[in-house]
Amino acid sequence: MRNILILTVLAALAFTSNAQIQEEKPFIEITGTSEIKISPNQIFIHINIKENIDRSKKSIDEREQDLIKALQSSGISPSKLVVKDANSYYGKTGLIGREVISSRQYELEVKDAPQAKKAFEQLDKLNIKNANIVRVDHSEMEDYKRQAKIKAIKAAKVKANYLLEAVGEDLGGALIVRENSVNVMGNNYRRNARELYAYGRFESGGAAEVDLDFKKITITASIYTKWRIGK
Repeated sequence: MRNILILTVLAALAFTSNAQIQEEKPFIEITGTSEIKISPNQIFIHINIKENIDRSKKSIDEREQDLIKALQSSGISPSKLVVKDANSYYGKTGLIGREVISSRQYELEVKDAPQAKKAFEQLDKLNIKNANIVRVDHSEMEDYKRQAKIKAIKAAKVKANYLLEAVGEDLGGALIVRENSVNVMGNNYRRNARELYAYGRFESGGAAEVDLDFKKITITASIYTKWRIGK
């Protein structure tokens, strides 16, 4: 029993010693970062319409058809207009009247600023004021995120290499590669909705044109890496 105990202790010490030797091998830790800027090709507009309660008394379905026709006339496919919500409420009509009024919320996708301007011009003609650009995106966003990660890893390797060259060492293989974060910034919008309204109203009146370019979406990536020192 005593001999077995001694062998067990020796084996444990050998294992611990071996682990320490492996851990003591030189390494370098580097965090690589990258940034990619892209122009959006998806612009999302939230639109809220309700039944007219004036003399025209247009139903919600009639107003929806007017909207679809107006968008089509501007080269925007009806398939880009999606109903997000619908409800009814008991509202006041006239001085003393009250009746059920229906409303619907839509999301309209357009591809660029000129098309967004055309959409807001049509909304203005239809007297639809409750509309906002809520976000922008890109149809190939996942691919751009992947590119940002690859760029960050490459940046980490380049940095590790020149730091080791400065002290006369060679860069070995990667021991650990771990994604820290991937962030997308600049894809939320609200300010441009009013600008596009203004452009639609005042274009024919000779007012100064507003800047219709959307800010680029920024994708950042951070990757942690650990490299062996020496070939």
